[in-house]
Amino acid sequence: MSLLMRFLRSIGRFLRGVMLFFGLCLVWTGLLYVLQFWSDAGRDPWPGAYPVAVTHVATGTTEVIPFRALPEARKADPSLVPWPVTPSGSTQEGRVHTAWSTVQGERWQFEVRWEDRDYLLESRYRLDGDIPVLVATRGRGPALAFQAIILAVATIVLVALWRMVQRWRRRRRNPQP
Repeated sequence: MSLLMRFLRSIGRFLRGVMLFFGLCLVWTGLLYVLQFWSDAGRDPWPGAYPVAVTHVATGTTEVIPFRALPEARKADPSLVPWPVTPSGSTQEGRVHTAWSTVQGERWQFEVRWEDRDYLLESRYRLDGDIPVLVATRGRGPALAFQAIILAVATIVLVALWRMVQRWRRRRRNPQP
């Protein structure tokens, strides 16, 4: 009976540890998601996957496409312009949700968002004539979860080290005869 009780206690400690680990992973993922800052583009080339809002002049409709698809879309529709016809809006096509807005008083004119299940890509750009110039980007994806796992392990290790140091200090203050 004593062996069974020790086994159940060890299983309980193990389950508490697993729950703590997953809780830390969730907390770190949430923090990384919220604290994902905009990256200044500077003179870097526009990453092809980041979105740009375009308007089909003939139909007057706005859609959001990846920047790498812009030259091909312009070939197919020469009247295509890289800005939205409305100040803000959103669309839903299948599993892809897109949104755009026009911004006043900032370094950028347009802010565009592309959300495809696991990935959220955002870009801020201005126009130089009819050429979009990237100002800032922000991307979130499954890599945040892997970073959170690493941070959760590091947190557990640091807490364990802290507890060991505290125990060592207590023993030094109160030596046992």
